[in-house]
Amino acid sequence: MIILLPLLLLFTGMLIKSGLTNSPDFPIHIFFVLTFLISVLTFYQLTITVNETHVAFKLGIGLWSKKYKISDIKSCHPVTNSVISGIGIRMLPNGWLYNVTGLKAIELQFKNKKSVIRIGTNRPEEISGLVQSLIGGGALIADSSERQTKKWINPLWIISILLIIGLVFIPNFTDININVEPNEFKIKGVYGLTISYSDIEQVDTFSVMPKISLRTNGYAFGKTLIGNFKLSDDTHAKLFIKKGIAPFIMIKSKGQLPVYINFKNKEKTIDLYNELKNKK
Repeated sequence: MIILLPLLLLFTGMLIKSGLTNSPDFPIHIFFVLTFLISVLTFYQLTITVNETHVAFKLGIGLWSKKYKISDIKSCHPVTNSVISGIGIRMLPNGWLYNVTGLKAIELQFKNKKSVIRIGTNRPEEISGLVQSLIGGGALIADSSERQTKKWINPLWIISILLIIGLVFIPNFTDININVEPNEFKIKGVYGLTISYSDIEQVDTFSVMPKISLRTNGYAFGKTLIGNFKLSDDTHAKLFIKKGIAPFIMIKSKGQLPVYINFKNKEKTIDLYNELKNKK
């Protein structure tokens, strides 16, 4: 988790940034986010369940699980894995290992096959003794005092919090990505658009943004406003702005909503305005 959670947060941030800027790396970041998310959901814990008929386990939320009949099990013993065996889902010379932490495990040997199953646990003696008693025809005795108490800090909560932090805060620290081309300019990202210079009817600057009455479909956190908004005069507009940083560029073009743009660096905003005026 010490490795996976920071990597998940890192690539989630990169995914959000590439989505806002329409980066070609967007599919790659999706792949890594999904890979690390599935890994976290799979390997944050391993749960072993024993009853009168089966020994079962599941990894994490249960994306990977197995069940074995007591009647098919020949023996169950506590074992210690080698450091080389590692953690995760691993093939052994004589079977398979399922483990999320440490070197201790139980080993199941079967009546009708030579391969073994090792399941990682920090309580191998207790679990193997219980399974052995069931193999010998004993009754399952539940002792609540021996059950592990669940920790209130669940990795799923940590993942959710990290993802929310990434989704909320990262766009607030990034500028919009604009490409100025010979015949058009493109605002990249989730709410991006392309405007042809021949369609531009008006380009102007304002020192104060019109008041905003409603966010209809967009991102609004801190000083950053991106997407579709309704202004106080009941008109609709697309905003790509950082509040409180004048000037603001307003672009009106045929068949599109008015667009308001600025950057954290006001000189960059002025340069874009001059370039659009020259292209118009």
